[in-house]
Amino acid sequence: MTPKNLPILEANYVLVHVNIGHMDANVDIAEKYGIPLHKGVPALAVLSDQGALLYSQKGGGVRGYAPSGVRSPDQLLIQWKPAKPGCSAVMVNC
Repeated sequence: MTPKNLPILEANYVLVHVNIGHMDANVDIAEKYGIPLHKGVPALAVLSDQGALLYSQKGGGVRGYAPSGVRSPDQLLIQWKPAKPGCSAVMVNC
């Protein structure tokens, strides 16, 4: 994530980095959240504060999003941030 996304992340999310090694470690976590590692990394999934999957990046790594694109990372973060103050979502970043 870029520095401009840090305020959104810090205020609304718990960021969890998942080390996948050479596509040979923690693959079960990526599979659980529907992240197709074969399409590229880094990729992300957004979970609710209860652990429900809100979004899974099916199209490949987040580098595929242009900063000014229709669904740039900052727009995704704003879209899935919790509605209630004091709550947080979890973003799994493989």
